[in-house]
Amino acid sequence: MNEKAEKDQLSAEIGRGNFTRAALVAASLGLPDREVEDLRLKALWQISAVYRNATGTKRLALQYGLSKKDVTAFFEKHANELRSKGDERALEPCYDHSTAKYLSFEEWMDQLAKDWDKLPTS
Repeated sequence: MNEKAEKDQLSAEIGRGNFTRAALVAASLGLPDREVEDLRLKALWQISAVYRNATGTKRLALQYGLSKKDVTAFFEKHANELRSKGDERALEPCYDHSTAKYLSFEEWMDQLAKDWDKLPTS
């Protein structure tokens, strides 16, 4: 695939909100580390805050070379940024099937930290 087609593919993936795929395409294009990292963090936020997928969050974090500590620090920082902007939709309570309760993002994040070592990686 030529570079223009790959850049078009990158734009399309970002436009669709498919940040995991966009991060892969960006890395394959050899884009600057900061741009790839930004897409990776968007993908991580999406799978955690939007989809509330604990196993997927851990797998993606490990794939990106992030520890539990890195992940929780990023989540706390990003949640505070959203809260200061008044954009709290992703932080509102959602049903969590593993606890059978509605959890706010912070509660979900605490549960993720507690269960981190128990979550499968493959």
